[in-house]
Order: sequence, then C-alpha cells, then structure tokens
Amino acid sequence: MRSKPMTAIDDLSPQRFYHGTKADLKPGDLIKSCNLPEIGNQEAMETHVYLTPNLDAAIWGAELAVGEGHGRVYIVEPTGPIEAAPALTDQKSPKHLSMSYRSYEPLRVTGEVTEWTLYHGTRADLKPGDLIEPGYRSNYGKQTKAAYVYLAATLDAATWGAELALGEGPGRIYIVEPTGPITDDPNLTDKRYPGNPTKSYRSREPLRVTGEITAWQGHSPEQPKAMQDSLERLKQLGIEAIED
Repeated sequence: MRSKPMTAIDDLSPQRFYHGTKADLKPGDLIKSCNLPEIGNQEAMETHVYLTPNLDAAIWGAELAVGEGHGRVYIVEPTGPIEAAPALTDQKSPKHLSMSYRSYEPLRVTGEVTEWTLYHGTRADLKPGDLIEPGYRSNYGKQTKAAYVYLAATLDAATWGAELALGEGPGRIYIVEPTGPITDDPNLTDKRYPGNPTKSYRSREPLRVTGEITAWQGHSPEQPKAMQDSLERLKQLGIEAIED
C-alpha cells in the first residue's frame, strides 16, 4: 500500500528520459519494475520503476542491472506521476551515478540508444582535426609513456579525465573519433562493476578531435582531491595502470 501520494514533477515533462536495464524490449513495451544490485532496501525498490534524464546514469543502471546479457539503454516516457528518487546506495564519494526519478506507474519504451558520442578529457588545447596519440606520459602509475590513448562514451568519465589530467591549464573535453580499433579499458572494467559501466575504452591508434564540449559541470572539489589521493597511494604501492 502506498504510504503517501506522489507529487508530479511538471517541469520535467519536456525532457527526454532514459532507463537502463538488461531486458530486451521494443517500442511500446511497458517497464513495470527495476531491480538493481547494491541496493539496501530491495523490497522498497520493487514498488517503483526508475528513470533519469541523465544518459550517463542510465548507462550505469544498464551495466549494474540484474540479469544476463548486455546492458541496454531505452528512451522512455512515464505513464503516471514521477518524483525525485532517494539515494539508492550508501557508497562513499566518488559515487557512481544512479537513476534520479521514480514512479509507481509503468514506463513506456519509445526507442533505444544505440549510437554513442565518444569523449576524451585532457588539459591539452586542441582544435578539430588534431590527433590525440599514444606515447605521452600516463596520468596513472609510473609509466613515462602510455601505450594507449583513452576515450569514453560517458561525459562523467571524460570529466574525470579532464580533472585528473597532468599538465597546466583548464580541463578540456573533446568529442573524438577513433582512427583504429578500440577495446574496453581494463583499468575500469573489473569484478566490482561488471561490464563497462563508464563505457571507457582505449586504442593504440590516434583519436581525431571533431569538436569540444564547453558546457560541462565538474565534480565537487573534494571528489577530484579524493581520487588524486587514491591514485597517489597506488603509485606508492607500485600499482601500475594495465598497459599490456
């Protein structure tokens, strides 16, 4: 039984919403519940279906969803009122993203996201047509030169790259296209987060800059500092980035 009525969020109606899952769905299908791992109150979770206007958060939801197969991100529309969702995990900073709204009513699938913009975060001052190549000093570990160049399909991962990049000047996020094969980045794909929740990749071939994201929001000052401290501890322990 519902403990209290939900409040409709009218100002979100023009936005596009996403839902991440491992279910194989088609336009017109209804999503009636969402079960994600790492949730403290699973019983309460099962009474709602979750959605988000943040594509990166939907990608996390897809990769962490219960079930077999690949994560899928669907474009959805709510069939009833929605409300802001409480935090779904007690994970300490930096937290992974989670779907930020919920509803008691089903979501209707209107499409699927199948093409991804690829990003690279750095401090280098580049322009369209420039190539980002392997061979420069790595941000992680003790390697003097990185054998790969890195890219991601989530803006959040590129934001971390821009904030943690070595060098002077402001962080920059570029839209890039690979000039050769790309593979999952093993440094961000492990047993803790199955799959590739940040959609992070690497390549031995250059990336070509096609544009720049100028309106992006960085993390709170405490988050990059905590990440930098963690990376420094790894360096002191002699833990290197996986470069083979």
